[in-house]
Amino acid sequence: MPSRRSRRAGRRINHRSGRIGTAIAVATSAGLAAAAVPAAAQMQAPAALLRQGSVGPAVNHVQRALRIRTTGRFGSRTRRAVVAFQRKDGLLVDGIVGPQTWDTLFGITPQPSAAPAGTGSAAAPAAASSAGGAYAIPSGIVQCESGGSYSAVNPSTGAGGAYQILPSTWQAYGGQGLPQDASPAEQGRIASEIYANQGASAWSC
Repeated sequence: MPSRRSRRAGRRINHRSGRIGTAIAVATSAGLAAAAVPAAAQMQAPAALLRQGSVGPAVNHVQRALRIRTTGRFGSRTRRAVVAFQRKDGLLVDGIVGPQTWDTLFGITPQPSAAPAGTGSAAAPAAASSAGGAYAIPSGIVQCESGGSYSAVNPSTGAGGAYQILPSTWQAYGGQGLPQDASPAEQGRIASEIYANQGASAWSC
């Protein structure tokens, strides 16, 4: 029969090993949770566009994806890295992280737009390019609205450009003149802001 001393020692060993096991389990769980955070963050784009002067966790995610120093502040160095990334991937080069740049940066595939009723075919892929570079919003919307023409004008509503933006909306987002007279880059910049704020519901298509 074991002595009291050996039984006490056994209890101490069991108690100690139990604490170690719990610590390992907690540490493992914490590690898994930490690993899951970036993946979740990648799937949820920020509510507003990220541009020079922006701050916050979303900027951290972008900086890590671009493999530059993480500061949480969107400065000139981050803008240069964004511009280089956009140019390399054939995106609209504006130094702003909008929906398309975010999705491309984190490898998120946008949902394809539904085909207009009665066409019998799917809309064009969201990443399709125009003559002036990649569209700032899903190309299915652009093709439906204007056929991809940056000089298109709707005589009924006055909406113009590839994204068929109303003059009043264009001016509200800082556009000068008329949308159909602006460069593809400027049309894309404003369209991406509208898309970030209102989504595809801003367009009838």
